[in-house]
Amino acid sequence: MNWVLLRIGPPFAALHGVVGNRGLRRAELAFLAFSAAEAATWVAILVYAYDRGGTAETGLVGLLLLVPAGIVAPVAAALGDRYRRERVLLIGYAAQTVAVIATAVAMLTDLSAVVVYGLAIVAMASMTTARPGHHSLIPNLARTPDEMTAGNSVSSLAEGLGATLGTAAAAGLLVVWDAGIVYAVMGGVLAVATVLMIGVRSERVRAPQDRLRPWTLALETFEGLATIARSSGPRLLVAIAALLTITWGAFDVLLVTIGIEVLGIGEGGVGALQTAAGVGTLLGAAGSVALVGRRSLLPAVLVAALVLGGTVAATGFAQSTTVALVSVVGAGVGLALLDVTGRTLLQRVVDDAVLTRMFGAIEALWMAGVGIGAALAAAMVGPLGLDWTLAIFGATVPLFSLLAFRGLRRVDRAAVVPERQLALLGAIEMFAPLPRTDLERVARQLDLLPVRAGDVVIQEGEVGDRFYVIDAGTFEVEAGARPIAQLHEGDHFGEIALLEDVPRTATVRARTDGAVWALDQEEFLTTITGLPQAATAAHAVSAERRRAGSDRHR
Repeated sequence: MNWVLLRIGPPFAALHGVVGNRGLRRAELAFLAFSAAEAATWVAILVYAYDRGGTAETGLVGLLLLVPAGIVAPVAAALGDRYRRERVLLIGYAAQTVAVIATAVAMLTDLSAVVVYGLAIVAMASMTTARPGHHSLIPNLARTPDEMTAGNSVSSLAEGLGATLGTAAAAGLLVVWDAGIVYAVMGGVLAVATVLMIGVRSERVRAPQDRLRPWTLALETFEGLATIARSSGPRLLVAIAALLTITWGAFDVLLVTIGIEVLGIGEGGVGALQTAAGVGTLLGAAGSVALVGRRSLLPAVLVAALVLGGTVAATGFAQSTTVALVSVVGAGVGLALLDVTGRTLLQRVVDDAVLTRMFGAIEALWMAGVGIGAALAAAMVGPLGLDWTLAIFGATVPLFSLLAFRGLRRVDRAAVVPERQLALLGAIEMFAPLPRTDLERVARQLDLLPVRAGDVVIQEGEVGDRFYVIDAGTFEVEAGARPIAQLHEGDHFGEIALLEDVPRTATVRARTDGAVWALDQEEFLTTITGLPQAATAAHAVSAERRRAGSDRHR
């Protein structure tokens, strides 16, 4: 019993933290509302198109909705790296509300289909701001690494639950009314999401370096994507995400063939299979909470990839409805686990300055990947057969993950949360305002240097090149050969020379054996000067120490 409590303790505490974190709680509820509205309006517009022109018009409308949205997603995401993410997300939800209600009015007043589709395209494009904005905001709202992991699990659960509720609501409303009513109701749901975001505030403030011009977002989008492309870890994770979307696109479209042609359970049975996939994603999201507190996520990534691949392949060989349903549920579980683990790793290893753009790129990849997967599946199923087509798609993600094992292991090691360094940095006034992702990045840059009693760590008059935080031991500060202060565990020194570009103003000598964490000048200045609150706090500390003369050791 004690062992069980030890295992469920961290996940339970982290979930309790998510619920108790006002900003995170409101953001998750808003994301739930968005997910419901997105799913419901997608069903409604496809039904509207089918009623007007059958399957051909439905396919065309689906393409018209996805292509512009896929183009807009990474560009709009650049706003989240330029301004306060909660405000960008708030404006995005407000824009979605207006666009969805406008589409409802066009439908209910029998305006031309061109107007309806144009407004629906605008609504879908505005919705691409939600997912990248939400996922990049989570690290800024979470107070601990475990709370961030739990927040990702809750986000996945909210997305799955919202999509299920939204689809069910659309189906029920369409029985009694029409697509216009669905859009009107979901406009109200998005209005609730907008109101919820009004009360959300993060500590992250990154002042834009220049004015916003027509070409600015396009340039910043390109810069962000180039940064990701140059970084092997994020590039590898994004590649897995792309393969995942292609696999899921193929799997989703082939469920129709399985239900009707293989199992003979008709369109209602196809709906049951798709519902089973939704149930699987909910189970996977709920199960991902068990990842909270784990230092390494690589085993979870590999297990999720194998579960996804194995169950996708098994579905193609299923000869009974029961086996097919179980396999589809398993595929949903694998999808959700890969989503949560991959997103958490990306949040830990990607620079916060490009985080929203990275998720915007994944949003675009998801839209493109689903279409590519569906097209490939349609082309392959004829010559290869349903079973081997799904076997090939099922093998793609796990095979790539195994081939990329070394790279994933490096990413996983880089993503391990440095708890000791985080605790020390988080207690320092100038580092406290940093977003969680930035704080973790800086913590990983610290080098531990052992010192012996009598060692001089910095010498008065020398050029400063590092900032220091004391891990253990007692240190004496001297100015003009006169002792002026003593420093202990958690204290810091070295910032004055770096901030003011002057020689060291004091000597710091170890009185006992101990150790210090060292941060290079470039990393220190880039981090501190990149965030106004951090820079203000750092200069205030520097000025106060100079005035007081109690710690002139820079």
